[in-house]
Amino acid sequence: MPLDTSQIIEIESSPTKLLLLFGLCVLITGLGVAVAVPLIPDFRPGVFQQILCYAGAAFFALCTVIVAWRLATSRGPVVTITSDGIRDIRVAAEFIPWRAVRKIFTWEHAGAKMMILAIDPAVERQLTLTKMAQWSRGPNRALGADGLYITAQGLKIDHQTLFDMSQDRIRAAQV
Repeated sequence: MPLDTSQIIEIESSPTKLLLLFGLCVLITGLGVAVAVPLIPDFRPGVFQQILCYAGAAFFALCTVIVAWRLATSRGPVVTITSDGIRDIRVAAEFIPWRAVRKIFTWEHAGAKMMILAIDPAVERQLTLTKMAQWSRGPNRALGADGLYITAQGLKIDHQTLFDMSQDRIRAAQV
């Protein structure tokens, strides 16, 4: 039986996953501050450790704010997959057409898996990327994730299912 790639799939955020992520971010931020200040009895970090902990605390404090924002504002679908393309409102306002995807792959960093879509640069220039997508584009490229990334983190779907559905639609669009 042929795979039906014509249906529209709308994926919403998972409040449970976002709450767990929020809690983890708060915990790591607090731990970074506790080590950097230092608040842990009988522990005196070196200057380098303090700098790393301050940087980590600042980074995870920013992550905490982003996750809190997503918890407060997530209404409706975050990712929409159609036979013509994919839209992740965390990445761009428009759909990314499957015909513009040159390569799709999974990139993993620090245990987090992301689906990377390497798309035609001319199409990418026409997209209205979110600030987060714009700011993370260069650093992600430097880390080996050259493309627009879509993560299942915080969504009501797992990475492999999202990847497989996307790959099926790319194949169907190339026929």
